[in-house]
Amino acid sequence: MNKTSFLDIMRALNKEELKRFEAFLNSPYFNTRNNVVNLFSSIKKYAPEFTHKMLDKEEVWKKLFPGKKYNYGILKNIIYDITKLAERFLEVEDLNYNEMQRMQNLLNKLGEKHLENIFLNKYNTFEKNFLKSSKFYDSYFRDYAELKVHRFTVQAYNPNHYSKLISTHISELLIFDFIVKFGNNFNNVYIEEAEHNQSSSTEFIRLFSKTIFNDKTLEEYFNKMNQGSDRNFKISNIFFRMIKCYMNPESTELYFEFKKTLFENDKYISEAALRGLYACLGSTLDNCKDLSKINKNRELFELICHLNEKNIFLSAAGKVIPSLYLLAVKTAGALKETAFIEKMISEFLPRINPDLLNNFTIFSRTFLYFSKNEFDKSMEFSNKLSIDSFQMKYILKNLQIIISFEKDDFIMFQYLSDAHKHFLSNNKSVSSSYKESNMKFLNYTNSLFKLRESKNKTEIGFTERKIHDDTFVNKQWLIEKLKEIRLTVNS
Repeated sequence: MNKTSFLDIMRALNKEELKRFEAFLNSPYFNTRNNVVNLFSSIKKYAPEFTHKMLDKEEVWKKLFPGKKYNYGILKNIIYDITKLAERFLEVEDLNYNEMQRMQNLLNKLGEKHLENIFLNKYNTFEKNFLKSSKFYDSYFRDYAELKVHRFTVQAYNPNHYSKLISTHISELLIFDFIVKFGNNFNNVYIEEAEHNQSSSTEFIRLFSKTIFNDKTLEEYFNKMNQGSDRNFKISNIFFRMIKCYMNPESTELYFEFKKTLFENDKYISEAALRGLYACLGSTLDNCKDLSKINKNRELFELICHLNEKNIFLSAAGKVIPSLYLLAVKTAGALKETAFIEKMISEFLPRINPDLLNNFTIFSRTFLYFSKNEFDKSMEFSNKLSIDSFQMKYILKNLQIIISFEKDDFIMFQYLSDAHKHFLSNNKSVSSSYKESNMKFLNYTNSLFKLRESKNKTEIGFTERKIHDDTFVNKQWLIEKLKEIRLTVNS
């Protein structure tokens, strides 16, 4: 029985949830089978691990039916029944915390029973106290539209309960919901393309997106409505601007428009939705192609600081998001923001999952010393990493290349460059675009070593133009190093 789905569910429940599950099993509304109740009573003592040898099926049978011959078929049916009840319990638990879904269900039943007066009272109170006063969350527009559909159904059966323009309001909410859902999902499409080298065999998504979200008339209308008092337009305009960013990566101005729209209207957004929008803002920043008008590292650092200032750097459960922590430390290190890294180490590192703590400490110390220009110490810590994490190894290997240039150690660079190429070629999870991007970084860094020695102005200018027009990792750092080389040549 140790490997059953039922025990997997039991192991996932905390102490209070197990108590509620027992009460659930004893409720005749949900369960009328005594064998199921007896089964749970015999095994609950083995919580929370539920791995005791007495949980073997034959041992469980002896507890349930002492003195009777073991019958696998009967026990299998009991386990099946209690598994279904455990799944039903999870459904009920979720529903208990989902006020919107409970109201949708209630309104649906009130409508079916033609209890219009009770329906209207519940509908009007809920709309006023919940939806009109609630901050935006990811399914807000969908929930509001579905609520109004229930209201429309009531008036369809009884014209005395007519509500003005309700179909128009439903249509607006459905459009807003589409823009929100499409925007959030397009961020996932971008990640598939940029990080996993996966793209659709057709142009349908981008053709559809450009047709709608690059439409000038629609954009002008959003601009006009954004000046008014309708917060629904203000919220959907955030996602409209986001999608325009993805459609037009060559326009840095669109990124700043998206950012401005988000910052102006974030008071309408829930913390959970705001975390997602900041993640999307970071992705659209990464998607910007023209670095002549933006310092990506500085801009990303400012976004991370905003997360911290708004107390949404941690997850809703108050836990550190590992990937965000690594990004924050890496970005602060690149900008030599030593005080910020020290803040990360003192305030957030202790909240890291204990299994990750040692390697996250090494990662943090690596960038802390790099930010202080203590390159030997930074290199020493970077070599201590023991976790088999591609992301962390990849970041630190790139940093080691940068350190070799900062130390002006070409022999070190050659060794690290060969090791980095080997690391990328042997890792099957790395996409061809990632490999190409890193190869460009290594080749351009090699060119910078030579330019620092030759001080050839013509070659410096030629390399600057190539780097400006190209796309690859650590581009901002290379641009800054080229500027430093040019300054030494001109001085």
